[in-house]
Amino acid sequence: MSSKIFLALLVFTCIYSCYAQQGSVVEALTAYNKWREENGKVYSSEAEKIYRQSVFLENYQSVQEHNKNSNHTYSVGINQFSDITLQEYQQRILMKNSPLNELAKNKNRLLQSSPIQNSNDTQIASSIDWRKKGGVSPVKNQGECGGCWTFSATGLMESFNLIHNKPQNVSLYSQQQLLDCVTLENGYFSEGCEGGVPSDAVQYAADFGVLSDNEYPYTGIQGQCNITSKTNGFQPVQFSYLDGTAEGLRKALNYGPVSVAMDASNMKEYTSGVFNNCTSKQFNLNHAVLAVGYDEEGNWIIKNSKGPNWGMEGYFLLAPGNTCGILELDFQITA
Repeated sequence: MSSKIFLALLVFTCIYSCYAQQGSVVEALTAYNKWREENGKVYSSEAEKIYRQSVFLENYQSVQEHNKNSNHTYSVGINQFSDITLQEYQQRILMKNSPLNELAKNKNRLLQSSPIQNSNDTQIASSIDWRKKGGVSPVKNQGECGGCWTFSATGLMESFNLIHNKPQNVSLYSQQQLLDCVTLENGYFSEGCEGGVPSDAVQYAADFGVLSDNEYPYTGIQGQCNITSKTNGFQPVQFSYLDGTAEGLRKALNYGPVSVAMDASNMKEYTSGVFNNCTSKQFNLNHAVLAVGYDEEGNWIIKNSKGPNWGMEGYFLLAPGNTCGILELDFQITA
């Protein structure tokens, strides 16, 4: 018997015993079978199938326990990541080799004079949501590639185009081009699915242009840069990092969405509510997303890149202030 099968059976037995005591084993197995069918899960071997089922049941139990606690400000649930462990999620879905932590330590050298941050004319609303203003493109899905930084960048550029150029149709830009071309070999700090810097991607677009998603479609695997000359794609002119304060982010959000980095280590099963589960002040900035507004309570409204079936139709709320490091490395296109 392989070690994986033995471990799976051991875990399965322990979980089964717990469920049996609670009288909910049938409910858990029914949920698993329904989830597996809906997600089209096919495993490479019987051992893998048994192991993944045991992981699902363990996650299912954890979800039930979390949601029974009325002290939590957010709910969790079953989603596309329910047959992988938290460690696997952090290694396979988030940025494994994030350069954002080192960049955040040296943020002062990135700060530039921003016309938005320095303006006294910006009226700061009590709440703002660019989705309601037609300033946000559809939620996308990065799959099993730590290329969130390219999605944060394209989302930022797509929003800027929607708000300031007001096109008749939404233009969706190519994450794959950024994944393939914004590399260490080409002088950037980014490493494809291992992790990268959203501002690298925007700088690349400013220099060379970024094609549409249809022209350079997403595969979720880093390949060779398939651009040989300057393109006729979208080219932003200028971007600026913010000052790292909540007031600065609110001010910027009254102008448009903002690319932000965060520690998303514990967000695997999030479904709704205000997320605040970051256990350390030493944030691991392993995910890049897009802030699209804030509500009356000051919670940040965030667009993720896990598809529209994750969270609240692809979005989540983050508690006010610097929760999960959201203020550590935020920037915005200004022209």
